Amino acid sequence: MAASPRSLWRHLSALLKAALSLGLLALILVGVDLGALWARLDVALLPAALAALGLLQVQALGAALRWRLVLAAHDRPLPYTTTWRNVLLGLFGNQAMPSTIGGDALRIWNAWRLGLPLGLATRSLVVDRVFSFLGLILLCAAGLPVLIATAGDPLVTRGLLVLVLGGLGCLAILLSLRFLPRAVASWRGVGAVVALSESTWRVLGHRRLAPPVLGLMLLPHLIDITVTWGFARALGADIPWAEMALVFPPAILVAAVPVSIAGWGLREGALVLGFGLIGQPADVALACSLFYGVSAVITGLIGGAVWSLGDRDGLASLRRGRAEAAALTDTPAPTDQSTSR
Repeated sequence: MAASPRSLWRHLSALLKAALSLGLLALILVGVDLGALWARLDVALLPAALAALGLLQVQALGAALRWRLVLAAHDRPLPYTTTWRNVLLGLFGNQAMPSTIGGDALRIWNAWRLGLPLGLATRSLVVDRVFSFLGLILLCAAGLPVLIATAGDPLVTRGLLVLVLGGLGCLAILLSLRFLPRAVASWRGVGAVVALSESTWRVLGHRRLAPPVLGLMLLPHLIDITVTWGFARALGADIPWAEMALVFPPAILVAAVPVSIAGWGLREGALVLGFGLIGQPADVALACSLFYGVSAVITGLIGGAVWSLGDRDGLASLRRGRAEAAALTDTPAPTDQSTSR
């Protein structure tokens, strides 16, 4: 059977993203003193690596709780262990699958398989991502005045402003869609994003659930900062945690642009630039980003193993999940009143 245009585009997009990631990494490596980087590697990195893996597991626990609270705001809570395993599946998909179908599609498929209506599963996961993105934008905005004052290059300053203001603008637009006139909200294609806006406001307006959700939106980014800071310290860099908190959130924001594989290349370039702004060597920035990325990959592999061990079909579920998640992305999401599988 001939491949569909959509399938061909997926494969071409994956190849382009992989080429961009490899090209950016190669460009960064050319400008880094690899000898100095090699000299920094010693056994002191092992405790930092183990601590990173432990912290990233805590991050998954927090993400599971946040998604469970979002579902509870929609009167469809799942058991905590179920949401945790769903997050682990997403980590596996984000880091360990050579496909443009990421962890979110696998998480939506799994939530649908667990009995959530496909529309609610999709919206709740996107709303959960919105809150995580809001936490990242707030951290970037908090450090923006210091970075702008430090950066001597106006191009860097404009880039930081565009990133932060653009992110805040996207969030403002999303929140404002709820107030569109009913006649406009009924237009084809508009109803879905209006429903997403309403779901976000439903969480924000919940007096009991909103505070913990807003608190948990900062947790993953604070953990990422701490993981990277731990690697920097193990590499011998005298970098205060507060300075890492200035440069790492913008690097993660840059890496979120969907033009590379899991942010590889973009994150390294942004962190090298950020380290330069605070007077830290490029080889440490590159090593920190690479070790962070490898830790995320290992965490994803652990997540896939834990999820599959708890599934009756084991590892076969991961292979079937890829195909079924792809099928879900090719078909419109049914309304919440549709029959769940």
